[in-house]
Amino acid sequence: MQKRLFGILASIAVIAAACGGATTSSAPPPASQAPGTSAAPTVSAAPSVSDMADEQILRIDLHGEPPTLDPNKAQDSVSISVLHALNRGLLYFDKTGKVVPAAADLPEVSADAKTLTFTLKDGITYSNGDPIVAADFVYSMKRVVDPRTAAPYAYVMCEIAGADALLGADLGCGTKPGVKDPAAIDAALAAFGVSAPDAKTVVVKLSKPATYFTSVLALWINVPVQEKWITSPNATEAANYVGSGPFVLQTWSHSSQIILKPNDKYYGQKPILTEIQMSMSAEPAQEQAAYEAGEQDMVQTPSEDVIRVKADPVLGATVVEIPTTSITYYDFNNKTGPTANKDFRIALTQAIDKTAFINATFAGVGAPANSFVQPGIPGYQPDLNPYPFDLVKAKEHMATALTALGVPNAAALGKLKFGFNSGSGHEPRVAFLAEAWRTAFGLETEQIGSEFSVFLTQRHAGQYAISRNGWGADYPHANNQLGLFVCGGGNNDTQFCNADFDRLLNEAAVEPDQTKQVALYQQAQTIMYEDAANLPLRFGLTTFEVRPYLGGLEVGITDSQLPGDALYETIYIKKH
Repeated sequence: MQKRLFGILASIAVIAAACGGATTSSAPPPASQAPGTSAAPTVSAAPSVSDMADEQILRIDLHGEPPTLDPNKAQDSVSISVLHALNRGLLYFDKTGKVVPAAADLPEVSADAKTLTFTLKDGITYSNGDPIVAADFVYSMKRVVDPRTAAPYAYVMCEIAGADALLGADLGCGTKPGVKDPAAIDAALAAFGVSAPDAKTVVVKLSKPATYFTSVLALWINVPVQEKWITSPNATEAANYVGSGPFVLQTWSHSSQIILKPNDKYYGQKPILTEIQMSMSAEPAQEQAAYEAGEQDMVQTPSEDVIRVKADPVLGATVVEIPTTSITYYDFNNKTGPTANKDFRIALTQAIDKTAFINATFAGVGAPANSFVQPGIPGYQPDLNPYPFDLVKAKEHMATALTALGVPNAAALGKLKFGFNSGSGHEPRVAFLAEAWRTAFGLETEQIGSEFSVFLTQRHAGQYAISRNGWGADYPHANNQLGLFVCGGGNNDTQFCNADFDRLLNEAAVEPDQTKQVALYQQAQTIMYEDAANLPLRFGLTTFEVRPYLGGLEVGITDSQLPGDALYETIYIKKH
């Protein structure tokens, strides 16, 4: 899952990110330029040397160990927070969420809007000095959709011609099963719609116009990858890592610390920081203690400490609250077990007082969520709430469900497996929900905490009836939110599958009229929540403590873990 930050940190002179959610610039792009892009990337003005501290070291905490630093395979905010520094693709995002040039200029777009042609910039190299060539982008994109890679984000590539043959309906791509035989996979990869006619040209052919696809190409999964690097032993360890971003992986002491240094081969804006120290505390309380001891430069305040920290005369002065394009939600297994019954899911939904949940487990910070598309993104539906908190109706739906399941009461179902990743502050939230369901229905749950990477695998495999989840916008478009739930989608851990929902998303993807497009996404979202496919709980507002001597924080919609972590190269340390 991911968490995305955006807002205004006026108290520490942070440049605000746009909150409107649109990805297009105020003036329409030229006919040959893809919609949702900006020809002029923002470059921060260099700070005055007199304003800068002698030591330019940023100290932050990642909230745990990155499950992977393989860009094609990463799916979580911890990994992505590091990958933001290590790699850049053809395109990237500025702090407002606009797509801007990175390794390539903005693409030329064919008249039918189905072919994007990129020209790489001159003289761009990897951190090891090797030239970045067009074939590296082709290899990377093919690796994402190769079923043998098992990339969780492969489904976002479905609009590329030939992706359906590789991914198939089981990954929400097309209507037929994807190929499985190695020879058939290789043949399908050869026909996949990405090519490099020469060392500087990348051509992407789409099966249909997709107004948001430049945003997909700006994601971390589509950065250039050298085949000789990624297929070598221990490729993602520090001694071997080859990246294309503003920083290099200096050390990775597992379960302890990552250290990044500037990449002197980087072609873009040069970092000001000389080092980023990333610790990996497993417990929020440990991170908070390190901040209070002066060992960290910013920290996400644990929910249980928010009130205390705000009241503290010293800590309170460093507090900033940032709206996030993120949602806390819980998966129901729509495919097997009691939660496959719609009335059962409705009952679980209507038994939860979301305001009480936020007050008890997030210190009252955040807003109740009743849908998935988040505020600030076109398609948000503030009035969608088919199953509000109502214990009387919840018990009626539970009675209907139990009759259909052929059991006398909820206790007769045994303990439902309720999964979450441990050590990240989720225990009180899981306990709140479990107790609400036990009190309302006599329903018992087995609360199973697992290490994050293990939990991700188990959740996706459908091993739980109920499981913790969260999502943040990779880019500000409803497709990025609702596309999770297409039949067989790579991140569809609910196992929700509805043909009408998929059809509406397909229609929206090719609809050029923005108003009509949004209406189609809203129709799809209404279908999903009338089916009670999952339990949305909270739209994010995250409390951070940030040292006043941090300069150049460009808080943006694509930040993952901490303010400004999508643009580490702009951050610097002021004299203090």
